[in-house]
Amino acid sequence: MSLSGGLPAILGIDLGTSQLKALLATPDGQVLGRGTAPYPVTIPGKDKAETNPADWWRAAAAAVREATASAPGAHVTALGLAGQMHGVVLADAEGTPLTQAILWLDRRAAAEAAEYAALPAKLTAKLGNQPSPGMAGPILRWLAKHEPRTLAAAQWALQPKDWLRLRLTGEAATDPTDASGTLLFDLTRGAWAHDLIDALGLPGHLLPPIAEPHEIAGLLRPAAAAHLGLEPGIPVATGAADTAAALFAVDLPDDAALLTLGTGGQWLVPAGTAPHEAAHTNLFRAIGTAGANAAALYRLAAVQNMGETIQWVRTVLGVSWDHAYSVAGRPWRADTPLFLPYLTRERWDATATGAWAGLTLGHDRDDLMRGGLEGVAFLLRVRLADLRAAGHDPKEVVIGGGGSRHPAWRQLLADVLGLPLRPASTTWLSPAGAARLAQAAAVATGRLPRGATRERSEPESEVIEPAAPDAASAGYGRFLSLRQSQSASTAGTGPGR
Repeated sequence: MSLSGGLPAILGIDLGTSQLKALLATPDGQVLGRGTAPYPVTIPGKDKAETNPADWWRAAAAAVREATASAPGAHVTALGLAGQMHGVVLADAEGTPLTQAILWLDRRAAAEAAEYAALPAKLTAKLGNQPSPGMAGPILRWLAKHEPRTLAAAQWALQPKDWLRLRLTGEAATDPTDASGTLLFDLTRGAWAHDLIDALGLPGHLLPPIAEPHEIAGLLRPAAAAHLGLEPGIPVATGAADTAAALFAVDLPDDAALLTLGTGGQWLVPAGTAPHEAAHTNLFRAIGTAGANAAALYRLAAVQNMGETIQWVRTVLGVSWDHAYSVAGRPWRADTPLFLPYLTRERWDATATGAWAGLTLGHDRDDLMRGGLEGVAFLLRVRLADLRAAGHDPKEVVIGGGGSRHPAWRQLLADVLGLPLRPASTTWLSPAGAARLAQAAAVATGRLPRGATRERSEPESEVIEPAAPDAASAGYGRFLSLRQSQSASTAGTGPGR
């Protein structure tokens, strides 16, 4: 347990899709301890993806206790949260879940996402985003149709990290970075779009109050403190979406994009303050600090088939992570089997399913593994093209997240993207961003002195230059041809792809 009077520390918690991370650090950024705890994503039926929030609660205790055990004399001055975006957790006033959490990977609300097209343009223009089934608005529409009694019994409809904070503090809230990913938020006003919510026939009273990420949402309750092994009364910052927290943690050069690799992959670039919808990308609120522009935006181009897809490939092939990534280091070959990595539907993408193509009796397990890695990298390049079509042309990539560590994988990505890569100073960008928000809360409550604000981390000096861009581009061309042929054969199979 953290003891008052010890070394001042801040705690960042990131509630990811399949694991929770806890980062304990000093105010100047020295890492004191890390903790992780996994939890399952269940697939109870076609197009469904869920997690039991009780698993998040257990993981929070395990990860926080692991992190704080590394520095038993540290005094946690504040706690900040980050978490996976989209989805819905229905809960009562105390935070007790009324059903499983529906995740961003879920596709059950495809028809409800398509219903947004029938709304007046004056209502949807303010969203800055195209509808996608895994977002809260379509999911709530689906719940209203298929589980009305559960919806009627709920007190709150929350984003994942907001549910965790309700359990920690007893106070319900969200922040603009998460709210802007619900398809229920007015980007121009920075508030819930109640006219659109009414037009959808949704119970707007289920949506929590909105506070800025650095603001204090509440204090750690005694029962929650005992669960985590911390002192009660610690201030808890409202927190932010995981991608916003990652962008907040790094000092991104003006001509660079941030690429985070984990369960999914995300391209992130600052996008000014004027909402501008662009095909195949999202526009979300960024984190502003006290006194800074609170209306800043960032553009995101998301890949859903990233880490989970590589995990599936290596599991099916029966190879270790080390072996899988060692295959990334072999030279480019024109006869490597092509892999379409669409094991789950991508947002707005007509490619329906995954596939290996071009197989012969001469191919072996490593060929399939290499094809899997190339296919995921090619999909990241597709999303880079979407980012460029939206008006962003990065000259450099800062890469972070748990899927960015292996040197051979980094080189393969540099080849495919055709851009130099610079590793971020930490792969734990979202927890580091959450810790920065905790620090602001500690300063605001006098638990840390003013002037103790932590600066963003600069990327490492190492640069990974493309080594075989021509061979990678040739492979990418073959990938696009295969993708186009399958997309043409599956076009029109359903809404909200």
